[in-house]
Amino acid sequence: RPAGAGLWSQGQAGLGDGRKIYPQPHKYRFSIMVKERGFMNGQHFQTAVRRPTGDALEEFMLLNGRYSNFTKETFFIRYVSKGSYEENAARLQSWTEGGGARERGFVFERAMASQPPREKVERYLALYHGGAVEFPFRFQNMMWQKALERSFAQVLELFKQARGRSEDSIVRNFAVKLLYWMDTYFPRLFVETAKMNRFPKFACGGGVKLAEYLFLYLLWLLGCDVLYLSAGEDVSVSNPELLALSLRIEDAAPPPVCRPASTE
Repeated sequence: RPAGAGLWSQGQAGLGDGRKIYPQPHKYRFSIMVKERGFMNGQHFQTAVRRPTGDALEEFMLLNGRYSNFTKETFFIRYVSKGSYEENAARLQSWTEGGGARERGFVFERAMASQPPREKVERYLALYHGGAVEFPFRFQNMMWQKALERSFAQVLELFKQARGRSEDSIVRNFAVKLLYWMDTYFPRLFVETAKMNRFPKFACGGGVKLAEYLFLYLLWLLGCDVLYLSAGEDVSVSNPELLALSLRIEDAAPPPVCRPASTE
């Protein structure tokens, strides 16, 4: 079947164990299923939305999506953990501390830094270079590199559309954040840059606003599985078309505590 076909159905779905999946409104359906491309000699690198079939955290940590015909099936999950955040965060922490995780590009960040350190801002401004961006990270694989260039430009456009403003100062400040996060996380994630045979996984917690969310989307466009873990609040993004780019899964709320009736 075509990548992405049949991923969503109307109404609220479940995974059979109390967790809920929140499909996106039908009118945004095609926003999710669009394939993003990087070009090289007629070959296209593509990412397709992957949907968990059971324990989303377990599948995220242990299973790899198929990569065939230059298409990588990739998770982009918003996991709202109302009753077991610390337990799930501990699972992710243990996973990244396991044998081989670092060598495979598996990263869990409790919270992303929202701003680059002041002493590094000038460097990222220089890399932005008035819009003629020079990346702090480069793929050896040219198809991957072209995907990065196109995806970065696409994310900038999404930011402009979401903000409804395109002044250079606003776009520049956002681009500086992207370049900082690329510099911070890409070397840890993309440990193999020559061959597309080792795709990374990135999980994070903390507050995620528009800038962080679009960085996560950039990772997804490059074939990186992404999972955002929250303790009850979803990402601070209100645009439904942007939210439709990822899949929200919600833990069942813990049952109420039964207290014995007072005998007094």
